[in-house]
Amino acid sequence: LEFTEYKFSPYQLEAIQKELDNFKDSFGKEWKPWDLSDLKYRLENNWTFYLVDGGWAFIDWNHENPKLCKKYVVPKYRGTGLNLDLIWIRCNELVKKGYKEAIMHISDWNKPAQKGLDEKIFTEIKDI
Repeated sequence: LEFTEYKFSPYQLEAIQKELDNFKDSFGKEWKPWDLSDLKYRLENNWTFYLVDGGWAFIDWNHENPKLCKKYVVPKYRGTGLNLDLIWIRCNELVKKGYKEAIMHISDWNKPAQKGLDEKIFTEIKDI
């Protein structure tokens, strides 16, 4: 599901909140990266939110080249390929809108997310 406005069903909000309450990073460490008020703010400020069974991701359109960011796969779905699906959903959206470039930052510690770099569609930038 793609959202550009803060219009969710009560079930969707409950499901998102449940995952946020149990949020864990790639190593199982608890981490609170954002909450529902952050989601509302982002959707009111030119972001797109993609919600799928097992995860979510964002595009921040507030840059010359859109930024693919805040991707999350719930622990139950890790290792299923959903990580790459969330990348491709957003890449397809960029292509539909006519973009040829985007920004995506993957931290060195985030080994699972770095697997997406193996797809050979990305150019890694070492220095900025």
